[in-house]
Amino acid sequence: MLRPASQPLLPRDAHTGFSDEELLRLSRLQRRTDAGLAPWATWEAENSSFGRTLREWTGYPSWLPLCAISDHGVHWESRCWPNEIESPYKLFLTWNAKKARLMREQHGKQALHIPHPWIAYRKAHHPGPDPQRSGTVVYFTHSNVTTTPVFESLDAYMQSLHDLPAHMQPVVICLSFHDVLKGMHTRLRPYGFPIVTAGTTNSQTFVDRFYEIARQFRHACSPNIGSHTHYLVEAGVAFFLYGPAPTYVIKGSRAVRDGEQDLRDYGDEEDIQRYIALQRLLSSPAEEPSPAQQAEVGRYLGLDSNVSSDELSSHLYSSLQSNLPRVASLYAQKAIRLVRHIGADLLRK
Repeated sequence: MLRPASQPLLPRDAHTGFSDEELLRLSRLQRRTDAGLAPWATWEAENSSFGRTLREWTGYPSWLPLCAISDHGVHWESRCWPNEIESPYKLFLTWNAKKARLMREQHGKQALHIPHPWIAYRKAHHPGPDPQRSGTVVYFTHSNVTTTPVFESLDAYMQSLHDLPAHMQPVVICLSFHDVLKGMHTRLRPYGFPIVTAGTTNSQTFVDRFYEIARQFRHACSPNIGSHTHYLVEAGVAFFLYGPAPTYVIKGSRAVRDGEQDLRDYGDEEDIQRYIALQRLLSSPAEEPSPAQQAEVGRYLGLDSNVSSDELSSHLYSSLQSNLPRVASLYAQKAIRLVRHIGADLLRK
């Protein structure tokens, strides 16, 4: 069974924040094994500690590749994305029941509706928030390669965080590694908030860092719903939407149109109405998640799935066997990269 890393997960208590050097270090892989032992067949099934937590839940070996593609994060929409449809792997793993059906019916995938792999892992290793927790962690709206959030007034938003009630203080900002690497932490420093990050999502310990930060706070908020929202509510952390949501500007994506983000590019009307209903559920601060919030979040996390760990394990081994030529190529590519890295290390010495 895989266990959380033995070394300290975070540089220090999250309430004090991390230095610029610590933020940058956490935002990059430090060792070749940080991303796991097995070659990655698809980034979707490995990234964000999905590979690690899937392997623990199913007992699948750490050194074998996962010959499957999966959802990336937790999303409100049921759209089937080009990278998922075009993947050479037939096995598709999703925590969205509607998406599993669409993948089977429209794209011929062997789609399984499974519980999100983080949940069994959290229950085993991060069973609940700290009884002495305090303050509010703000999950700052993050960017990626093609998407940039634009605030109408960043100054006004940051002032609104200072204005949160005394029982919600102190406020700590949690940044995505994408934004740390883009230097957002240096832009936010003048506002005076401690800043933390769960680090690169390519790391096996990303899941542990996420929960280790979250458990230290009584409240969590952000101006938008993201994967973090679902993880927090399921883990018993009171989450609420706070502040005007920024405008997302898309540029260079092959899956959605350039310009301001349009929800219709992501889901159908049913998806959008469920998303709006979830926004309403999360609109006010509370001391703990409500049953209604946990029930709705549970559906997005696939907690209504009836697929067992043994059943999923069987599908993973079957997919491995049907993709042996690709698996051999994956190991060969990994060996070539390792030799190149060793050669480069020797030349530097």
